[in-house]
Amino acid sequence: MDYLRYALPGQGIQFYNSPIGKSDTLKRTNGQLVPSHEYKDVPTVIPADWDVSPGDVLSWAKYRASECYFVLDDGTLLKNPDRSGSGYLTIPFIITQHTRNVMMMYEYVLNELGKDYVSTIEMHPQDKFIVRNYGELPERMCTRNLEYIYDPLEKFLYVHVTGTSGKSKEFKLGETTVKDIEQWYNGIKDEQAQLRVQYNFDGVQYQKYRDYKLQYETIQIPKTWTIQPGITNAGHDHIRGEWILTGDRKHVNDAKKQILEFYKDLVVDIEEIPA
Repeated sequence: MDYLRYALPGQGIQFYNSPIGKSDTLKRTNGQLVPSHEYKDVPTVIPADWDVSPGDVLSWAKYRASECYFVLDDGTLLKNPDRSGSGYLTIPFIITQHTRNVMMMYEYVLNELGKDYVSTIEMHPQDKFIVRNYGELPERMCTRNLEYIYDPLEKFLYVHVTGTSGKSKEFKLGETTVKDIEQWYNGIKDEQAQLRVQYNFDGVQYQKYRDYKLQYETIQIPKTWTIQPGITNAGHDHIRGEWILTGDRKHVNDAKKQILEFYKDLVVDIEEIPA
């Protein structure tokens, strides 16, 4: 694909994300402008004489990602899948699977729409963004059994195992590498263990929690483990909640040790539960 276009049919404006940054209005293939009445409503199939290409993004409402559509190879439109469920743009794998530089391909779209309105970019495992920022993944991890999803808002690369296991973990941009991803992936193949950490701080314990500034910190768990917050109840003089940690059994004692080190002399309950 030589260039990618981001069109706002409702405004009669079409932008081209080309090396020379060309911009133009929405036109037919013969160069004539497309009348506004032709794109007032979202078409079921793109008219054959519209000058659009697979991968182009069209929006029927300015600044509203929920009304964005992707042009597919067969000339139909795919509405923004919006994995966030909150009206943010998702750039899906069905579009990105044929590129190895999705950030450059959609650079103009991201800038025009605003990166704060893009929550999900589904990437090919050999995309330049992953290689440049995390490293080159081994061939065995470049399969459809693994999904690589970048969140430009949180700056996390989420790696998700498809199928029944549903295992996933986020890897912070600038703080993790392919080695961390490999270590986690190898770990999920081993026997798994799960821990529930429950805490209930009030009075002196709550004051220590505040003094230690634990509300701003994260438990440093083994790299083969993941952590998810459970229900939390906080007030001006107390905090109660839990964490669920999951990982390979051979590192379960390391996980317990790191939990205790995180909470220092605070009293917490660590319970092993079925994985």
